[in-house]
Amino acid sequence: MDKESLRLEILSKLSSLSNDTIQSLSFSLTNQLIKLFSSLPELQSHVGAGYLPLKAEIAPVYQELLRAVPLIMSYPVLIEGEMTFGIPNGMPRGTTWLEPPYNLTEPQWFLVPGVGFDLSGARLGRGKGYYDRYLSESQHLKIGLAWTEQLVDKIPVEQHDCFMDYIITEDFCWDVNRQERF
Repeated sequence: MDKESLRLEILSKLSSLSNDTIQSLSFSLTNQLIKLFSSLPELQSHVGAGYLPLKAEIAPVYQELLRAVPLIMSYPVLIEGEMTFGIPNGMPRGTTWLEPPYNLTEPQWFLVPGVGFDLSGARLGRGKGYYDRYLSESQHLKIGLAWTEQLVDKIPVEQHDCFMDYIITEDFCWDVNRQERF
């Protein structure tokens, strides 16, 4: 299946979810993230990147995550058509892009949204390429976040696509390099 057909199929599944289901999945995903950060305590001393969820997008419940794990979080900012990241002054505000005031930063690890993922770490985004361009040169940890229904057997990849190091769902954490659940 080509990228656009796969994207439409998965987005259709996501758009059928109720707000209550999305909220429940997001809390479960947050618990899995807490498990991941507990197993990688070194990440707590580095600035990380989250994202501001779109409608029908599974995302961490940041207040719960930050209550359980002391993290410094930044969020996507759009400057002259390119994505960068900023640490908000106070609670993050915005839809997709962080609204001012914020301080620009370069995160050392990333929570990455996606339309779909496969267990080899391939990611299907929304087709705009913001994350692929930003992360193309990055050796930093990339953590893909998804509902288990967003996992597919094989994501079609192109040369510019970036791969995840971990995939986190509401049910499990997946270490891409070791090819194992934990």
